[in-house]
Amino acid sequence: MRRLRLVVPVYNDWPSFNILLQELNQVASTLPVRIAVSAVNDGSTEAAEDSLADLSTLNNLESVEIINLAVNVGHQRAIAIGLCVAVEDDDSDAVLIMDSDGEDSPLVIAELLETAGDRSDFCIVAQRRKRSENLSFKLSYLVYKFIFRLLTSKQVDFGNFSLFSRSYARRLVKISDLWNNLPAAVLRSKFPIKQVPVDRAHRYAGKSKMNFTSLVVHGFSGISVYAETIFVRLLLFTVALGCLTAFAIATVLTLRLFVPRLATPGWATTVSFGMLIILVQAFSVTLSSILMLLNNRVQRLVIPIKAYMVYVDYRQSLLGRPLRVHTHLEAKSA
Repeated sequence: MRRLRLVVPVYNDWPSFNILLQELNQVASTLPVRIAVSAVNDGSTEAAEDSLADLSTLNNLESVEIINLAVNVGHQRAIAIGLCVAVEDDDSDAVLIMDSDGEDSPLVIAELLETAGDRSDFCIVAQRRKRSENLSFKLSYLVYKFIFRLLTSKQVDFGNFSLFSRSYARRLVKISDLWNNLPAAVLRSKFPIKQVPVDRAHRYAGKSKMNFTSLVVHGFSGISVYAETIFVRLLLFTVALGCLTAFAIATVLTLRLFVPRLATPGWATTVSFGMLIILVQAFSVTLSSILMLLNNRVQRLVIPIKAYMVYVDYRQSLLGRPLRVHTHLEAKSA
């Protein structure tokens, strides 16, 4: 491996990104690869130039650029777009995804590269070990992991911090699920995944943009990738509930007819109709789910590598190449 492309989504967090560049410059001097950094500006309302220091001092980084998006598309789609740009440029041997806030420590990059070794194909992810967020976030994340495993039988214990070989990155950008959630798309890709246990570091500056609403949406985006698996489990649950309802009604009628002294007036009717109502509700949810699922299957899927260019406004080189602005048409032809 000779050249590594870093894809870093940024939304109004330029002070942290500036610190990240300084740390990457220090780490790059110890790595056996050349480092190129692509920051994906996810429709920020704050100018990057107001926070970035003199980049000419970053003598260990090969290049730094900002991929400016026309609108805010969200953290996961910004990552997908950055990955698509890296694949289309096709000038790196591997692509590394990391956050800009410092919680993904640059010091771990060496360990990820070492795990990849001399393999031509690899998918290395940073397994979340100790987290640095507050207690409510940690509890919410544990609930998300529990629900994810309950509904999909899969365990997601890694985030966006990941390293992909060129060939795997090319395959990943053709998976429609990448548009919603990177970790879930990696699981769906069936890549052989190598995990590196990593403690989550502390933010460089400011506060996280991930609020409760964003966390819930992010969680459901990951779960939605396994819609087929969830439907099958929901169908089995409905069948089991139907069997339980039939057994309960049969038991109630048996007691009502043959052991009337144990019955109170109206109890058999109440229990029977209550069970039937629950069964009808479960059946309605299952029927609605299968109709929506089948409808989505006939819709045209969003393939990131084919859809990303409409969101790229322009690319701005800050280091390593002459400073100029690249329009999205020039980026496409490059």
